[in-house]
Amino acid sequence: MNLHQAVKECMIERLDLEQTPDEIPNDVPLFGGGLGLDSIDALDLVVALGKRFKIKIEDDDFGIFGSVDKIVEFIEKQQANSVAIQPTSGEAAAEQP
Repeated sequence: MNLHQAVKECMIERLDLEQTPDEIPNDVPLFGGGLGLDSIDALDLVVALGKRFKIKIEDDDFGIFGSVDKIVEFIEKQQANSVAIQPTSGEAAAEQP
């Protein structure tokens, strides 16, 4: 399963949406005239996405909820940064006293 599909399934499960993943376009706005989500839905998504993808979404990151594409881009960046800052097993062993 690709990341877009996983994000859509997470949204559908958490928000109890009646759409299928295939019915949610990647580039459609999630709020307002798009999917019609509201601020309570955004808070639910913060929790659900954080748990599912092991990411942290801060208050100033709420721009990611513009579309599924933006959420996926954010997750990819968060996961890449997480991998980039973790020490390799040799570095971790060298730090042990």
